[in-house]
Amino acid sequence: MAEVIYRAPRKGDLDGFLALINELADEDTYIMTGRQTRVKERKWLDEKLRAIRKRNAVMVVAESGGGIIGNCMIQRRSEYPRTRHAATLGISVLKAHRGRGTGKELMRRATALAKRRMGVKLLMLTFMANNPVASGLYRKLGFREFGRCPKAFWFKGKYVDEIYMYKSP
Repeated sequence: MAEVIYRAPRKGDLDGFLALINELADEDTYIMTGRQTRVKERKWLDEKLRAIRKRNAVMVVAESGGGIIGNCMIQRRSEYPRTRHAATLGISVLKAHRGRGTGKELMRRATALAKRRMGVKLLMLTFMANNPVASGLYRKLGFREFGRCPKAFWFKGKYVDEIYMYKSP
């Protein structure tokens, strides 16, 4: 397996992000969206890069063999003074690279960056209850469950609960 490089996202990453999201969508994994077009992915990337420049988000990209194999983004809940300290975390890693520490390293780096660049004091995330790998990783990294919404997702022919977790970085 090729070396993994962790870095900031770039405008030139459009094709890499498009390949990443579409491979995850084809796998029908635990993501909220489906396949994306180049136009939609360009809009998404432009919005994320703008949020990063405004210090309302951070993102760490994992690259291996010349392609993007995962990313972790932490984004403020809002710019309002009463919630600026809180942020949400999202992560994705290609199937071939899971179980190798890539997700853990992405989250570790993104969390440190969010704390330093954005002053984040509270991280939150949600995920599908039928994803034990995610649950194990999040718990290992110090996240604690604080709630659950029954039947929040329709996934592979049945309803699945959404689990809510938090952590003070």
